[in-house]
Amino acid sequence: RKEGVDPKEIASKYHEEFSETFRKLKTSVELDVFKKQDVNKIYKYNDFLVEQIYPLDEKSATNLTNKINYIKDSYLNETNKIYYSIIPDKNYYTDNSHLKLDYDKMQQIMENNLNGLQYIDIFQDLSLDSYYYTDSHWKQEKLQNVAKTIAENMNFSITQNYNEQKVATFKGVYAGQLPINTKEDEIKILVNNVIADANAYNYETKEQGGIYNFKKLTGYDKYDIYLSGATPLIEISNANNKTNKTLVIFRDSYASSLAPLLTEGYSKITLVDTRYISPKILNEYVNFENADILFLYSTLIINNSMALK
Repeated sequence: RKEGVDPKEIASKYHEEFSETFRKLKTSVELDVFKKQDVNKIYKYNDFLVEQIYPLDEKSATNLTNKINYIKDSYLNETNKIYYSIIPDKNYYTDNSHLKLDYDKMQQIMENNLNGLQYIDIFQDLSLDSYYYTDSHWKQEKLQNVAKTIAENMNFSITQNYNEQKVATFKGVYAGQLPINTKEDEIKILVNNVIADANAYNYETKEQGGIYNFKKLTGYDKYDIYLSGATPLIEISNANNKTNKTLVIFRDSYASSLAPLLTEGYSKITLVDTRYISPKILNEYVNFENADILFLYSTLIINNSMALK
């Protein structure tokens, strides 16, 4: 053996490589030989890895509307304009050879149970190319039409002049679940003077920083560069906006990359993730008076709303 080389390290390395090779071979046999359409509900569609989310959990969708109504009844009043939107999953934009949620039924449940909230439809502003190849999330650089639709419906202005910067490459969560050769994804950020000057305060870590947290690029999930990833409360301050308009977004992880594109329209944006903070204590941290309110959830959360407190 070579001097200074640990045989256990060599054995561990070869074990990992063999395991990965075996997983890829097993997946290839299931897809190519046994003609399975998906493995662990993940399938390849063109160059995209897609999760087959099915069926619609109607009780979960109703449960989400109950939680939204609790927040509305507890904290909101006639000074608030209240909106909601649904973020479709990638499966919506593939052909009909795979099982899909009943998206019309989902929208109907939300509409029937959310009185006094205006629905903002963003389905038409997205396509399969709006999402990463190997991950469930959408690409920030593909969200300008979404931001425009939201701004028009909520009556605020954004100019949408950005510089696009590539900051990292990565393989997303689906690449681990379906180990086949796929394209590598790129993390890109959109930057302008408003975003560059804005400050983001993280209530959990008590840290003040920028919209983009570049330290997260060394971590496991590079998507966390957007507003530091999963956290209960983030407050974006925009000193360039003198209107004193405020926005509160109830959200999941998708809003982390969208919220920066809405920053220009408000003096302050507060993002609340009730997966990590109880709605019962929100009045200790959030001033709802005169604020615009946006409930923005992906179909993944709507179909699994027990993840919310």
